[in-house]
Formats: sequence, structure tokens, C-alpha cells
Amino acid sequence: MTSLQKLATAALGLGLLALSACGGTQSTPAPVITPNPLYVQYTAVGASDAVGYGASVPCTTATPALGAADPTCPEAGASGYVPDIVRGFKSAAGFTALLQDLGISGAVIGPDIRAEGNKYNSAFGPQPCRPRTTQAIPADFLTNELPNVNPKASFATIFAGGNDVNAIVNALACGAGGTTVATQTAYITQQVTNFGHDFATLVGSVHAKAPGATIVVANIPNFANVPYAAQAPLPPTTKAQLRQALQAVSVAIDTNVINTVAPLGIPVVDLQCNPTSYDPANFYTDGFHPNDTGYALLAQAFLQQALSDKPVAPQASCSYQAIQEGVRQALAVGAPVRLPTY
Repeated sequence: MTSLQKLATAALGLGLLALSACGGTQSTPAPVITPNPLYVQYTAVGASDAVGYGASVPCTTATPALGAADPTCPEAGASGYVPDIVRGFKSAAGFTALLQDLGISGAVIGPDIRAEGNKYNSAFGPQPCRPRTTQAIPADFLTNELPNVNPKASFATIFAGGNDVNAIVNALACGAGGTTVATQTAYITQQVTNFGHDFATLVGSVHAKAPGATIVVANIPNFANVPYAAQAPLPPTTKAQLRQALQAVSVAIDTNVINTVAPLGIPVVDLQCNPTSYDPANFYTDGFHPNDTGYALLAQAFLQQALSDKPVAPQASCSYQAIQEGVRQALAVGAPVRLPTY
């Protein structure tokens, strides 16, 4: 039983005790039992999803939704899965949640993938694959978020991988993986391995810094099947190649990395095998980030896993994965589209 489940059980027990005291047959009133407020110290680790990019009221300090999150966003009526979780704790379990939102738009999980993503301009932009003169990826979770994790946190969410998929696929399209199926597959394998090392470090370090926290992580959708990939204004052959790469990387990250923490007792929100992850009605206009509806569904999924006595394990396989062995062809470059920042 997680610490949050114990809190919920304690709250229920106190409520039943108060009810039993009020139901006695004595002529004098029973004493009123008023439990101490139940506080959840919530720390959110994430990228633009954590600051609510695409929500009607993003949880940010700037407009448009750039930079670090504004910690007062739940009180300001913000939308997005992080403030939705804060409000959900109160409505679902009677907890008051105190938020530490560490989200930074554009961040990836670690400095290795950050460096890889900052090598090249967008493969699908006006100056494809030229060396970057400015950093498109401004931060990473290990360097810029992990040191600030609240040691008193009792609940933490980690949502990583979206920007990493785009960084890896963009580098692949710019030739980082060579021009054959074998070399591109090897490149994907190496980058997913790097992600795995960083993910293990992140989860382990959050636990070490906040040993009393219930940690819930989310896997990522198969980005080949979200609206922005299906609707990208690319020639059919190039679009097919792009989707093959997105599929190969995102499915490998889930299967080989994120889903593997479930047997260790860490609940995983299964976005890859959830049909709502691919419904266009749940997306912002960029076809990549959630809208208010999508964020509300994500918050609900996090809360269900956090408060459940038996969190549901991610599915081992489903039709949404459509697993490919690797990128079948070298990616074309130069078409007028950019991979969005997650």
C-alpha cells in the first residue's frame, strides 16, 4: 500500500469513527472528532505538459507557454493535468495538495539527449539539419529539475519522453543514424539505452530525495498515431518514413524503459494503449499537446493509479503500438514541417 493509500485509509477510518460516535444511544452528545487536515505535498516533474501547454489557462509565468511553471497556478484557476491533479485530490480523497511544479517547456530527460537534440536544426524546417546556433532544448530533468525536488514530497509525477522522441527522430532524419536500416536501428537502440539510464537515475534519485513520496510515472503514446504525425503536410513517402521512426522510438522507450518499473511497484499510467491518447478531440490545435479535455483525462489517470490499492499494470501489447522492427528507409529531409516541442 502506498503512502497515499494509507492516508486515504486513515481518512476513511477517522470518518467512520466520527459517525459511530454520533450514532450512540447516550443522552449526552458524543464528542466531535475533527481529524487534522490531510496534506499532500505534490511535486510534478515534466516538460511543457507539466506547465499546461495547449490548455486554455496554461500554468506558466509567460505568454506564450514558455519557461518554468507558475507555482500559484491552481489557485489562479489554471487548466492542465498538474492543477487538475491538485483539485482532484480534494474532490476524490479530501486531501489538500500543496504543489511544487518543476515543469520546463522543451526539456528532455537528460544532458545526453539534450546535446543530441541541440546538434541540428529541424530536419523539416526551412534550413534543414544545419548546425544549431541556439539551443532549441533549453533544459533537462536531471540537471534542471531533479535538484529542486521537495524532500518532503508525499506524491510525485514523472512524465518524460515526448521531447526525447522528437530529438532522437530529428537527429535520425539529419543523418545521425546513417542511411541503412541496420545503422538507423542501432542508433535508435543506443538512444533508447541512454534514455533508460537517465530514467533509472531520475526515478531512483526522486525516491532518494523524497523517500516518503508515492511516485507515479506515465508512459508515452505511440507518436506515429497522434494527429500531428498523421496530418503532417509531407509527401506520402516522407510522412511514412517519419511515422516509422516515431513509432520505433516511442514504442521502444515504453516497452524497454518506462513500463519496466511497474513490476518494481511504481504505478505506470498507460497512455500508449489508451484510445483517448489518439482521439483528435483531446488535442490542442498543434495535434501534439493535450487540450483541456485531454489534460483532464490524464489527471484522472494519474489519480486513479495513485489512490488505487492495486494499480493497473501497462499492457504488454496492443493495437496502438503497431511495432516496427526499425526504420525501413533513410528519412528524407527538407520538407516544410517542424517537429513540435513537447
